[in-house]
Amino acid sequence: MRALLVGRFQPLHWGHVKVVEWLLTHYDEVVIAIGSADKSLTADNPFTPGERIEMFRRHFGANCRLLYCAVPDTNGPTSLWGAYLRHWCPQHHVVYSNNPWVAAALSFWGIEVRTHPRFGEYSATSIRALIAQGSDEWRQMVPPAVAEYLEEIGATERIRSLYATEKTFK
Repeated sequence: MRALLVGRFQPLHWGHVKVVEWLLTHYDEVVIAIGSADKSLTADNPFTPGERIEMFRRHFGANCRLLYCAVPDTNGPTSLWGAYLRHWCPQHHVVYSNNPWVAAALSFWGIEVRTHPRFGEYSATSIRALIAQGSDEWRQMVPPAVAEYLEEIGATERIRSLYATEKTFK
């Protein structure tokens, strides 16, 4: 049986990793659906879909039980997102998301949505804010391979620049 996990993964952190590991104990394969695939290079979505997939590959390796797809937004709350998911992703039997809007949009299409456990208090929003503030605390919140990759692609400078342009610190 195949499960699908929806997320933006901006960036991949230990909470995401633990959910994927948990899903792999319950399912033969897991599809990672990279949400908001049409959004990148903003303070809220600093990474491209390819970069987000690369984060998974750097941590999990070439795990043949993981499949990937990228799903764009509909640019507004709409039931069409369920059609997008079916169009852009490999076939799956159940979807996992803790986002109520995702559950509503997919249940409209008869897609079963289940919640997954939360593993720790990890937040990609907090990680991006720490990076923007120049703190190194974010490094403990992501796998070492992800931290190395983010340095490799200049993510800290990118996020700081995006935050300086788009966000105001108090």
